[in-house]
Amino acid sequence: MSLHPTDVGHRVVVRRVLTGPDAERPQFSDVLGELIELSAERQRVVVRTPTGEVVISVAEIVAAKRIPPRRVKDLELERIAALGWRGLDTDQIGGWHLRAAGGWTGRANSVLPLGDPGVSLDDALAQVKAWYAERGLPPLFQLPLPAGSRLKQALEDRGWRDQRGALVLTAEIAALRLPARDLPPVTITGEPDPDWLATYHYRGSALPDVALAVLTNADAPGFAAVRSDGRPIAICRLTVDEGWVGVTAVEVDPAHRRRGLATHLLAGAVDWAAGKGARHVYLQTEPENTVARAMYEKLGFELHHVYRYYGLAA
Repeated sequence: MSLHPTDVGHRVVVRRVLTGPDAERPQFSDVLGELIELSAERQRVVVRTPTGEVVISVAEIVAAKRIPPRRVKDLELERIAALGWRGLDTDQIGGWHLRAAGGWTGRANSVLPLGDPGVSLDDALAQVKAWYAERGLPPLFQLPLPAGSRLKQALEDRGWRDQRGALVLTAEIAALRLPARDLPPVTITGEPDPDWLATYHYRGSALPDVALAVLTNADAPGFAAVRSDGRPIAICRLTVDEGWVGVTAVEVDPAHRRRGLATHLLAGAVDWAAGKGARHVYLQTEPENTVARAMYEKLGFELHHVYRYYGLAA
């Protein structure tokens, strides 16, 4: 067996023999999943699979090794991310998910196309325009790419234009390279206090009144902070859904940058999330922010996909 204690928490494949050593033709079975226990004392390994935990005796193992993590498809990850950052008003057109929240943030005020709308494209677009017009908002699509490439072309043919976008980065929590920092502890609460809210500046602006409702509109979100003299100097927001933790609203006080606060905050965040069953982490950064992307990649993140916002040309 070629497994090591450092493989715990990672995806593995274990081949085991199903018949006794005296059988004329032994049969084998492969168990694929996350290694959650490797016990020399108990002479067993435990693998978490989609159908439950499988306990395997070391004596049964023919071969075992760590394998790369399963790559989640673009649309599947965006579906999970949509659970972590929601609109306050939502609707469906077939597989299109419509979201509105007073215009604050693109994700909470856009259409996420996760499948076929169930009607012709032009009929679906007419419904989108009417839905957003009723709410006093411009129609906007969030297009995961490359999954949304065909819809992107169809929108461009109809006068919709690229407005902005983001890079989505992912990592296995167990594989992150997070150095220890001699910094104040990371505290995580279920509600953002006024100081936390005052520290967060979405796209450089103070938060509108609707922001608190959007930020807390998730299943048990966490609001992380590193504080100095009681005041937040680094913050982020956390949501855990289906084994993934989304790290959003990351901000470090400009007066306290270049101290390693971002990595310190992330370490505390993923530790909290792992305690809630998260095994993977996703976050996003603007394509132009090469410094942030380089930092995240150094920690072990990889580019998963991009998404672009498409709206009607003025």
